[in-house]
Amino acid sequence: MSSPPSLPEHPELAEVARSLEEAGWAAELYDADWKLVWVSSEILELTGESDPAELGYGEHVLEHIRRTTFQNMISAESVASLLEVELPMVLHDTPGGKEEMKRLAGGTLDEVIDRIEERAPPTSWASQIEFLQGDLPPIPVNLLVTRLHSRKGEHIGRLVLYGPALPTSILSLVARGDPAMFERMARLVDPGRRPAAILFADVQDSGLVSKRLPSASYFGLLRGLITAIDEVVGRFGGVVGKHAGDGATAFFIADDLGSPSGAARGALEAARAIAVVARDVVKRTSDESESLDPDDVRVNVGVHWGGQLYMGQLVTGGRLEVTALGDTVNEAARIQQSARDGQVLASKSLLEQLREDDAKALDIDPDAMTYRTIEELPGASSKAKRDAGTVPVTTL
Repeated sequence: MSSPPSLPEHPELAEVARSLEEAGWAAELYDADWKLVWVSSEILELTGESDPAELGYGEHVLEHIRRTTFQNMISAESVASLLEVELPMVLHDTPGGKEEMKRLAGGTLDEVIDRIEERAPPTSWASQIEFLQGDLPPIPVNLLVTRLHSRKGEHIGRLVLYGPALPTSILSLVARGDPAMFERMARLVDPGRRPAAILFADVQDSGLVSKRLPSASYFGLLRGLITAIDEVVGRFGGVVGKHAGDGATAFFIADDLGSPSGAARGALEAARAIAVVARDVVKRTSDESESLDPDDVRVNVGVHWGGQLYMGQLVTGGRLEVTALGDTVNEAARIQQSARDGQVLASKSLLEQLREDDAKALDIDPDAMTYRTIEELPGASSKAKRDAGTVPVTTL
């Protein structure tokens, strides 16, 4: 994406724009004549536009709402609702009245403009729109419009702030997540093929562990493990995938980490760190419960390379998750299932993605590694041998 548009010429509007950009707001600024003079980089990110001019930068509000970009990102019902609220205010501020408004709208709103009555804009007003993003479900978005005045009291423009239509109690849950990881997840809004390292982690013999512990203690153990694993994935530049039972999946995308070598390094660093944080979580749980011996809980990890994973978001009314398709995803799961007693198993194809500098940082020499195929491992199941039997792996 290109850099955000230049600041407005008006110095006080520029001051507002600078503050909004630094705070990370999704915002727009209009001048006193209802011309769009600035959009934040968050707006560009949200719309997927690299050129602010495509959003109508520098145009009157009645001109830029005619743009395909605008019409594709807000539902028709939302546009109609906004026009009902704002057109009377635009009429109040437009020299030339309705005829000038019709000219600016290119004849598309003549009937609507004929029906409106002029109304002076209030100090601020709020509304809600449905934001559209590809073929994903519409997103309700709140907007707040505030008239801006100079230090001398002159009307200089309008500020439009956009925010999620969620209660603060729910936003507080979302805010506990890793913003950098959310940004990486957001870049997967358009599904496609991407090279990435794949990581699977799971608790060994979890059924036996769950029977030994009270339900509350076992839930606390799982919550602690999954939270710790997700934190590790985010720390090393990965994206969390599905959580199934007591297991976790993650992807380290080459585009996010600069290269296939960077992705492989991130996955391997995360795999090693998971072994450490898992021991810490298990120890804390065992200190709180006499039913658990720390040696009873082992987290096994498998890491593999996916050269052409088909990746994207799965968004429903109840969740947002990243998933990937490809034979190598299934192979990665079987690699993890073949690990025993806290092992980290890494595939040959993953390790051979490492450049010399990344391998050295990991204290790994790919050229000195020896491998065994999955079917040669004593812990490999019949499914693992069937789906990934010929995949060469080594223990880290």
